[in-house]
Amino acid sequence: MTDGQRVLVVDDESLARQRVIRYILQFDPNLQIETASSGLEAVEKIRSLRPHLVFLDIEMPGLNGFEVLQQFEERPFQIVFQTAYDQFAIRAFEEQAIDYLLKPFNAERLHKALANALQRKNNELRLRKLEERLGSQSNAGRYLKKLTVTQGQRLRILGEDDIFCFISKDHYTHVCFGDGLEGICDLSLIKLKQRLDPAVFTQLHRNNLVKISAISSCGSSRQSGMWVELKNGMRLPVSRNHQSDVRLIFGNER
Repeated sequence: MTDGQRVLVVDDESLARQRVIRYILQFDPNLQIETASSGLEAVEKIRSLRPHLVFLDIEMPGLNGFEVLQQFEERPFQIVFQTAYDQFAIRAFEEQAIDYLLKPFNAERLHKALANALQRKNNELRLRKLEERLGSQSNAGRYLKKLTVTQGQRLRILGEDDIFCFISKDHYTHVCFGDGLEGICDLSLIKLKQRLDPAVFTQLHRNNLVKISAISSCGSSRQSGMWVELKNGMRLPVSRNHQSDVRLIFGNER
């Protein structure tokens, strides 16, 4: 893989963690490796460290490997399961794992999984470069017109018409589509606000950016304050600082 790539090794057995770390460093000593010894610790470290690749044991006290993944609606990280049990293989690939390592495995087998992860990462980088070229060709590169979004292990290149809003939560930028599905974007809301056309997208809260044409109605309540509802039924909060923007939007429509 490449410098700066973060790998999380999750296993409740210390010797198993150390063996995986040793094999990984043999493959690429520049990888940043972190460990977790339980499912709960894995959830915390995935949220805080945002790893690119997770080696995940299945049978662990507390949360098992599948229960760890259930904590994440979107998974912008690659998953390699490592376990002594072969009966979980079908479910592992249903969870979009890129590989399934049966213990005991040797260095060569783990290196094959890492090479697969590297190939997928390279494909992702090529798509992102394509996105940049497409964006630069639109509107003389002033505003971003195409965006690469991760959905599980899939990558999609989307245009403005496909996106309803961006929401920052759990240390990730979630991209919400018109059909109600979601993906993950690598750009923060701050960077997106700088690169998106302000005539198309506006910020209504510190945690969201909304496509103006996707807003269908607005309202308020004493309990939750002002909100806007999108054409796909999503309801998003509006901060006090941006309430005048909403009034302006609906004032212009009238």
